[in-house]
Amino acid sequence: MFEEGLRLPILKLRTAAGPVEALEELVRANVRTPDETMGDIYAQVAANQVGARSLGRMMDEFGLDSIDAVAAEIMLRSENALRAALRGLRDGRYESRLTSDGFNGDPIDLAVAVTIDGDRVDIDYTGSSPQSPYGVNVVLNYTRAYTSFAVKAALAPEVPHNAGSFRPVHVSAPRGSVLNCIDPAPVASRHLVGHFLPSLLFDALRSAVPGGLPATSSDALWMTVWRGGETTEPHPFTLTMFGAGGVGGRPGKDGLNTTGFPTGVRAAPTEVLETLTPLLQRQRELRPDSGGPGEYRGGLGQTVRIGRRGEHGWTVNANIDRVDHPAPGTHGGLPGAPGEFTDAATAEQLPRKQLVRLAPESVVRLRFPGGGGYGDPKARPVERVLDDVVNGYVTCEAAREHYGVHVEYTGDADALVRPPESYRAVRVLD
Repeated sequence: MFEEGLRLPILKLRTAAGPVEALEELVRANVRTPDETMGDIYAQVAANQVGARSLGRMMDEFGLDSIDAVAAEIMLRSENALRAALRGLRDGRYESRLTSDGFNGDPIDLAVAVTIDGDRVDIDYTGSSPQSPYGVNVVLNYTRAYTSFAVKAALAPEVPHNAGSFRPVHVSAPRGSVLNCIDPAPVASRHLVGHFLPSLLFDALRSAVPGGLPATSSDALWMTVWRGGETTEPHPFTLTMFGAGGVGGRPGKDGLNTTGFPTGVRAAPTEVLETLTPLLQRQRELRPDSGGPGEYRGGLGQTVRIGRRGEHGWTVNANIDRVDHPAPGTHGGLPGAPGEFTDAATAEQLPRKQLVRLAPESVVRLRFPGGGGYGDPKARPVERVLDDVVNGYVTCEAAREHYGVHVEYTGDADALVRPPESYRAVRVLD
């Protein structure tokens, strides 16, 4: 019954008399998780109220009757700072392409041409795939938002992001493309395309930005929807879980492990998930060797195994990517590991982006992708490689194969705790 959700015109959620109960009932009747949905809505109401009270106190403190002039100045400073950063770049046209997994072996291509002209930048997504019959399409406003964010993050990360930082950035995408879909194209999982835009733009701008930009990340957030709804299920449940792979290696720094980028969504603690549902997280740990090798290593993904309590069937829909197309490295860095979505007992691949029915005893394994490496892996100092091995980020085999470093464990073979002094490492000569 429940598909993409309700399309409501602008309506009042509350009046001076209190909540509009008919609207709440309408929303509750048309979503899978009514309590959580209304909780989200009223959390936003509460946040607005806290913000309004704080704003009122600030205006009283400084004797302001209006914030229009202050807001205009803040936006103007953001605009001027971004324009100054653009003027510091070499004018020209910069291009890039990438491919995401798409559906059933039919990938989705994204293409961009970035034209820097003085203090403005024009970004054109001509060449991207046409809109999809599946729910991964992106509306133009979403495309504009992630594009503007990426430009600001690349050129002026310290500048507040507001309407001012949007003004120098001009975005276009062909009507009917996956980045500018035509109503009523399905868009429920638009992040599976839209989250790739910052990495695409970083790749295009890399040669233009002094100091460089990060390698490609695992990009699209992994979103899995778990349900138990058999007629005999004592407490039917629907739970959406978020998880992240690794961020690409950065100029001068390794990529961040299991960190959402460009989204800032965080995963819920295991204890919360297991309290709300009969799901059991049997494993949740960093995935060794998943970060792309490089002078600055890509961030690691994670391995998660999930089962359930009880004797009832259950389902999962894994809206994930970077299984067929892992994050590439840059400047000689190697790709991050591709993702995996499998039956934990048989290692059989499970279908992605569609409903998968599971037996009561099934255990699902998710192996999140890693970020791409930055720079030649052989340039990574021996002590950094050793540190990665000691921490379990890189195996001894991968240290030798990719980094040219032989790492040997010299301590007690039965020891559970293996401090750094129980290893030795030497550079292997080519």
